[in-house]
Amino acid sequence: MKSNQLAVLLLASLLPLAACNKNPDAGDNTAAAPTDQASQSTSDAVTATTEHEIAGTSSPNDLSPAKAQTMIDDVTIGHKLEADGTIAQANQGDDFAPGDPIYLAMKVADAPATSKVKVAWYGPGDAKIDDQEKAVPQGAKYLSFEKSNTRTWAKGDYHAEIWVGDEKVDTQRFNITDKSKAGK
Repeated sequence: MKSNQLAVLLLASLLPLAACNKNPDAGDNTAAAPTDQASQSTSDAVTATTEHEIAGTSSPNDLSPAKAQTMIDDVTIGHKLEADGTIAQANQGDDFAPGDPIYLAMKVADAPATSKVKVAWYGPGDAKIDDQEKAVPQGAKYLSFEKSNTRTWAKGDYHAEIWVGDEKVDTQRFNITDKSKAGK
């Protein structure tokens, strides 16, 4: 008799767990299928970027750091952009001469289409130079940014911050230096 009562209690304690794991759309205990950018709705898109935390959680632009990190990957800095939007290993580098174009490329295949990505450019002493913002095109694998008007930039340490929503997802550090020390 006691073993039957124990079995009933054990079964009763497991029922809430089984109910919690059900996917209402699937009608069973299977997890929802992962989505890719092509099937993601533009309503999931980040419509604006900001360089400070958005208070609250009701704004679609208030992302968790983990979610923002999944949207942007493989950020690379270099001297030349390939046709597919990447920077080849041979063209990567972080030393530039004044006047050299600077390219940033990043993988955005996991970002919903039309999501906004921002690059904030900073010079010596963390002085802000410029902002650039682009929307992720439908079906894009890579997104790139270019800073070509660097002729008047002083020698020194610079960095570019990459933002999605209210989260900084990467920082690329680089130098403006003598032509003889700069990359290709």
